[in-house]
Parts: sequence; C-alpha cells; structure tokens
Amino acid sequence: MGQQGGLLNDPRWLAAGAGGLLAAVAALWAMRGMPMGLATFWLTPFPLFAAGLSAGSGAAFGAAVVAALMMLLLGNELALLLFLVAFGIPAVAMVVLGWRDGALEGGRPLAFLGLWPAAVILLAAVSAAGQPGGLEGVLRRITEAALTRAGLSPAEIAVADVVRIKAAAIAFWFAVMLAANGAAAQGFLHRRGLALAPTPRWSEVRLPRFYAAVPLIAGVGWLVAPTGADTVPLSLLLATLLPVFLAGLAAVHRLSRGKPGRVAMLIAFYLGLVILSLPAMAAVTAFGFWDQWGRRAASSGGNT
Repeated sequence: MGQQGGLLNDPRWLAAGAGGLLAAVAALWAMRGMPMGLATFWLTPFPLFAAGLSAGSGAAFGAAVVAALMMLLLGNELALLLFLVAFGIPAVAMVVLGWRDGALEGGRPLAFLGLWPAAVILLAAVSAAGQPGGLEGVLRRITEAALTRAGLSPAEIAVADVVRIKAAAIAFWFAVMLAANGAAAQGFLHRRGLALAPTPRWSEVRLPRFYAAVPLIAGVGWLVAPTGADTVPLSLLLATLLPVFLAGLAAVHRLSRGKPGRVAMLIAFYLGLVILSLPAMAAVTAFGFWDQWGRRAASSGGNT
C-alpha cells in the first residue's frame, strides 16, 4: 500500500469490514435455510478471528460491529442476539484475552470458554424465571418438540436426563466450535504470513491459577442444589469443567510427544474416549486438574 492513506488503505479497517461482512453472510446463509447452511453456521466466527489475529483486537471488534449491523438490517433482533451471544462477543473477547505483551497465549481464552457459557446459562435461567418450570421447563418443551418432529415419542426417551445436560451440551459444542475456528484462523493466517504473532503450542496451554476455584465452586453449588432442581447447577458445573478437560487433552498430547508409536497411542486414546465416554472424560478432566495445578504446585515446591 506504500504511503497511501485513508480508510480504504488501512489494513485494520479492511480486515474489520471484510471479516464482518463474511461473518454476517455465513450466519444469515444458515439462518435462512440455504444449502450447506449448517457448515456456514459453524464457520461464522472464522472471519472474526481472522480479522483480529491479522490486524489486532480493534479489527476483531470492528468486524463484530459490522456483522451485527448486517444482522440487524437483514435479519431481526433474535438473529442479532444469537449472533452476538454465540459468535460476536466470545470471538472478540478471546482475541482480546489472547494478546499478551505482543504475543498470543491460550490460557485466558481457554478459561473464557468455561466462563462465558456459564454466564450465558445463568442469564438464560434468570430470563426464563417467569416461564413455567423456569429454564428446565423451557428446555423440556424444546426437547419434546424436537423429538416429536423427529418422529419419536417423548415417552420413549428419558427426557428428564436429556434436559439435565442439554444446556451443558450446547455450551460444549459452541465452545469447541469457537476454539476450532480460532485455531483454524491462526493456522490459515500463519501459513500465508499474515498472522501478527507466532502460533502458540496448544499442548503447552496454562489456565490462570484462579480458574482452579471456578469448577470447584460450581461443584459445591450442584451438591447443595435441591433434588430435582439441579439442571442449572449441573449445567454450570459441566460448562466450567470444559477448559480443564481440554487442558487434559493438551497434556496427553504434550506428554506423548517423542514417544515411539505416538500416532497409534493417540488413536487408541481417542477411541477409548469415544467408547468409554463419561468415565474417560472424567479421567481426562481429573488429569487436567493435576497437570494444570497439581504438577505446577509440585514443581514450584521443588524449586523452593
């Protein structure tokens, strides 16, 4: 661009405009039921991350603002709210939290993937307080309607069990989607020499020290919740455990580095994770706790 000035020659404005337009098109394409809509829906935050990771936090914020205006003009208030909660706010926050002294680090964005869903679940519970059954009642009606549309009888499915983890399951998938899009955007930019900072090793991620208390507090809230009214506390606990689970996966990758047959070991590990499901996820989460805080404390004690 040489020495030319003006908004159209500022890479930050260009990144914000392009990222915002692409994110809005992807979201609206999905919301209007267009072909491949599910794929574009999951890729909606990619342009927001790309703008922020190539041109800075201001570009990410600008892209979210552009996309939000497009959602409001071409969609409606509900579409705007969904975009901001699911994509706009978390993508911008993760970019802002990821920058530290001119470099990228993954600990704070990873912690945000537990804190943001928990905050959304709490806000949803407050908003649904006036509805019959509260948030649990709303989720039950949504689940029963979905089962009916799928040709299944709600009486044949353990609806209560589905409802108890539905909010946490939604939070899980959106958190994984955000993390995957952020990593993909950084990799895309890095390969083309457009990234502002080198890509950090996700296997070396370190959660903030304070985060150890977050799932513990959520766990206490779940334990003291009245029987039959633990949907929200359980969802909060599962949502806040997600970063620790991902940290456990990162630790497995780090510790297997350089081992003979590493690829086969990781394949077997993930197969076991799928087959054993909840017990395996609980074990990985416990390993994440130890790796993040137990091993760190032991190392600190050994160095004193």
